[in-house]
Amino acid sequence: MRPEDAADAGGLLATVTRLGRLIGVAAFGTLFPNRLEALGALGAYTYGEALSACVFALAGAAAAGAVSGLVLRRR
Repeated sequence: MRPEDAADAGGLLATVTRLGRLIGVAAFGTLFPNRLEALGALGAYTYGEALSACVFALAGAAAAGAVSGLVLRRR
């Protein structure tokens, strides 16, 4: 990368990072209430079940992103 393009690359990195956080929060904010509603009556057990479903889903998405980043980096 040329030194004069460093500012553009830094701005792009910051934007993509913020976009990733936004999508993660939106996914958690959508999945969690849906799982609570699907599990029925509210209680500690259903809250824990919904939270674990969200954690596994988001961990899977993070793992898929990490693997795709490693694959793309090797090309």
